[in-house]
Amino acid sequence: MKLLSLFIMSAFVLSSCSNDENLSLEVEKTNSLKSYKVKRDASGAYSIEYDLEKNRTSQKAINSETNAKEFYLYQSNFAKNKTESEELSIDVNKLSISFLDGITQSESNITIEDDPISLAKTNTGTTKMLAEYTVSKNEDGTFHLDFKVRDEVSVDFVHNKEKDIYEIHLEEGNSNGNDFSRNFEKSDGDTLRIDFVNHTKETSAKASGYSGFFERKPRIIIVDD
Repeated sequence: MKLLSLFIMSAFVLSSCSNDENLSLEVEKTNSLKSYKVKRDASGAYSIEYDLEKNRTSQKAINSETNAKEFYLYQSNFAKNKTESEELSIDVNKLSISFLDGITQSESNITIEDDPISLAKTNTGTTKMLAEYTVSKNEDGTFHLDFKVRDEVSVDFVHNKEKDIYEIHLEEGNSNGNDFSRNFEKSDGDTLRIDFVNHTKETSAKASGYSGFFERKPRIIIVDD
């Protein structure tokens, strides 16, 4: 009877250890980054807010070669917050953000081409039609764009199939609203491109598309492993 009890206890211990190992492996296979949100406010300032899995933390660094803002994600039993935030700045009209996951060896990259805040405050014309915007990656892997335009700005959505770019055309004229949103999907490894296309008064909208002078700004490029 004692021998049977000892065997049952041993089997329970081995089973518990096996479950712990499986749980550990499952945790390691889970991406540290759950979601993120990049925002440009009305002043032209950029910021990012991101959510991490439990017991994950991040460390920020600047890539000396590319000047990209890199966030290294790794496991930590001393992690305090699951949500982190950071103010960002644009250097030479370009903002590059990378999330580097040390657990899954995956990578998420966001590149934004836009004016630095010093120029955004003084600039007039095409770049002033867009008031603010936020681009987000959700936990289910989809992407969401919210943006607001100023009064008397017409908004049109076009998918440029030739270049595979989702274009948001902004033009002074009859307003069809101030607040807009769109959802996007993409497969792992593919690139999601979103351009705000600002048209001047000389630009005319024709049945075949837009013609005349325009400026693509800001431009958003997202690549995930």
